[in-house]
Amino acid sequence: MHCTVNFENKTLLSYADQSYEYRGVIMEIWLDSTDLILIDKAQKMGVLSGVTTNPSIISRSELPLEEIIDEILKVQPNPVAVQVTAKDAKMIVEQGEAIHGFSDPLIVKIPVTEEGLKAINTLSRLDIPTMATAIFTAEQALLATKAGADYLAPYFSHMADAKRDPLTEIESMISFIDLYEFKTKIIGAAFKSVDQVVDCMELGIHGVTLKDELFSEFTKDHAQTLKHVQRFQEDWKKAKPSSLLSDIEESRV
Repeated sequence: MHCTVNFENKTLLSYADQSYEYRGVIMEIWLDSTDLILIDKAQKMGVLSGVTTNPSIISRSELPLEEIIDEILKVQPNPVAVQVTAKDAKMIVEQGEAIHGFSDPLIVKIPVTEEGLKAINTLSRLDIPTMATAIFTAEQALLATKAGADYLAPYFSHMADAKRDPLTEIESMISFIDLYEFKTKIIGAAFKSVDQVVDCMELGIHGVTLKDELFSEFTKDHAQTLKHVQRFQEDWKKAKPSSLLSDIEESRV
């Protein structure tokens, strides 16, 4: 929670707010998932910025794509990225129009190929939001940004397989976006560990999308936090009686 102070009819922003306002960046956490229970949990925690999907994730569900989208939108109001399956630009555009026409919060997810870039450019001119995906290099990210992509999804852990250093590539992406004042956001994907996510956070990445297991690990209660909560509860029993909290606790017993 960020505080503000009113002084002689002027509002002074906290340091954190000034930082966000200056950079125009607030870290986003997306879920790369169709697990409705987990999506609902993330939404109720107040940390969810959106949901990403791809054909591989959809193929593991027992529901067709349309029903999956409907169910996700029922439990959270944020953007949902749905990936095209076509390869040529004309068909990608047609699928993109169909996806976005299905519901306004949907973002069209398109792999960065030559045909994909053509489609991103066409869809951007139609004011249809796109997420460029399967990005392995800063060059691909620049091309997608110039084509009009609203989001970039670089594959962090797979970059090493392509003989690229993930942190160097993502740092370059952040640098050119800041330098040339592009509005495109980088949503890092394909993480294998919390440490990789933290490394990207330290670079100032705009957001990350996490698979089920990694999100659960990222948000699980820390052992030391639980230890201190237990100590607080034990100490509270020794405190003098108070109606401020005790009445609420007793009413729920």
